[in-house]
Amino acid sequence: MTAQPKFQWGISTLGCHELDLEEICTLAARHDIHTLEIRAIEDRQDLPQYLGETYPDPGTIQAVLDLHGQTIIALNSSFKLVGSQAKDRQELLQFARWAEILSVPYLRAFGGGSMAEPLAPAELDEAAENLRWWHRIRRENGWGTRLALETHDGFSSGARCLELRARCETPLDLIWDTHHSWKLGGESPQETWSMIAPLVRHVHIKDSISVPSARHPYTYVLPGTGEFPAREALSLLAENGYEGIVSLEWERKWHPYMPPLDEALDALVSNGWKSEALAMA
Repeated sequence: MTAQPKFQWGISTLGCHELDLEEICTLAARHDIHTLEIRAIEDRQDLPQYLGETYPDPGTIQAVLDLHGQTIIALNSSFKLVGSQAKDRQELLQFARWAEILSVPYLRAFGGGSMAEPLAPAELDEAAENLRWWHRIRRENGWGTRLALETHDGFSSGARCLELRARCETPLDLIWDTHHSWKLGGESPQETWSMIAPLVRHVHIKDSISVPSARHPYTYVLPGTGEFPAREALSLLAENGYEGIVSLEWERKWHPYMPPLDEALDALVSNGWKSEALAMA
């Protein structure tokens, strides 16, 4: 059985963190990619400060995006639902204000905690309280941007995300990091999707092999050359009519051993991940 994907491809700027916005847009367009997930620009992750200093007129940012046919799907903060302090909340609000100015749909947040041990009730309560705080502030300001939790840290599985969902009276939006839920959460793509499908707003994808690297017990490799069950994950999205963005999260900022993003995007095509039709595995 084959399915025609309705989703579009995007990139995270972690793979080209040293470039400025114009260079990022040019690189993406060269590979027929038109959606950006912004984590770093010119090697800076303090995006609110960087954008304010570099673009006193925010309209200039939109002009650059329009020139290259690009949109921003998410501004990626480092805010954690577990373990954040007052200063972290204030930083998140600075991200939110820029997201509103640029009409960015999502702000990325991490969960915090660790997958190595069960989440304590107090950690789940803290995460739920941070979500309540966010929704209250969002409502008071009339913001359109939404906070999306990435399946990361102690929330690297669908099962962990559902534990949090059970404590929330407010909506829970997820960025599904398909590699983390598989490698760290120990779930197949089908298992994770069956649990969190209604909550998924955005998707990350990458590949790895089970060889230790400097920071992990695995090593990231070019798409289609590792062990990640990409065909299963992508076909699952296609068969279920997912219409969002799938971002290649090429983490060269954190792992300098990785080849340039240009090579990864070429591999995305040559190894069959970016295909007009996907066959079920």
